[in-house]
Amino acid sequence: MMYVVIGAAGVVVLLLVVWAGHRMLRNPSGTGGGTSDGMGMFIDAFDPGRARADQDLKSKDHESEVTPSADGNDRPMAIDHITMRARIKRPTPPKD
Repeated sequence: MMYVVIGAAGVVVLLLVVWAGHRMLRNPSGTGGGTSDGMGMFIDAFDPGRARADQDLKSKDHESEVTPSADGNDRPMAIDHITMRARIKRPTPPKD
């Protein structure tokens, strides 16, 4: 008897899911996004390590390399690629 009730409840839930999915495909509106977000959060509950790794990989897309900006106080540098030497010119002494 208990298997019949559980089976009937499963069939009803399955029919509701199929009906809701068909309705979202037939009449596209803004309500489908919330459902997909909710379904996408299952990985956070069942595999939290994988979810954290995915978030870390997504955050790498927004990183950038920090480079110094060129301004008037930078020392001019010349690199000789043949002798593999870098020459840095001395700054001019301040005039009093």
